[in-house]
Amino acid sequence: MKKKNVYYQLLVSAYSLSTFSEAILVPIYAVFVQKVGGDILDAAGAIATFYVVCGLGEIFIHRTTWSKNHRLALMFWGWFIWLGGVVSFLFISNIATLFLAQILTALGNAIANPAYDAELAEHTDNASREKQYGYYEGIQDIFQGIAALVGGVLAFAYGFKLLIVVMILTATVSFGLSAVYLRKIKNDNNLVKKI
Repeated sequence: MKKKNVYYQLLVSAYSLSTFSEAILVPIYAVFVQKVGGDILDAAGAIATFYVVCGLGEIFIHRTTWSKNHRLALMFWGWFIWLGGVVSFLFISNIATLFLAQILTALGNAIANPAYDAELAEHTDNASREKQYGYYEGIQDIFQGIAALVGGVLAFAYGFKLLIVVMILTATVSFGLSAVYLRKIKNDNNLVKKI
């Protein structure tokens, strides 16, 4: 019987929940921006800011071997900052705080995601790599679809406050799974060094 790849399972589970947490607001983001006093241009600007900050951060932070040498630390602190960004959505009261939340969340993603991708690549099985990537990508799409529906229903029925609380809860569980992964990989590496 083939041994389960616990590293892969933890990484996919953590990322699936982080995807859910981010995707829950995406389909109704423009409505959320209007609720805090913005318009469609503010919504577009906030999304653009997120992607540009994230992209520049990924390129700048991960361009040297320093990133590889500190991969686990980058994953931990990146996810921690990302969780802080998600929590900050609870305190958005105007367009300025919206942009700050987007920047914080983007920085967390920029720090963690390339390190995460490298870890995932390292812990996929060569014999079934395409199948495992197919599962990983498929799960992300399914979680995004479920999150879009859940987000719309929650915002319609209960308002954005509860939706953001659900974002925070799923982001916290995602961060917890990431921390479990990091602890397991460090413990297993220490065990190998002792043998």
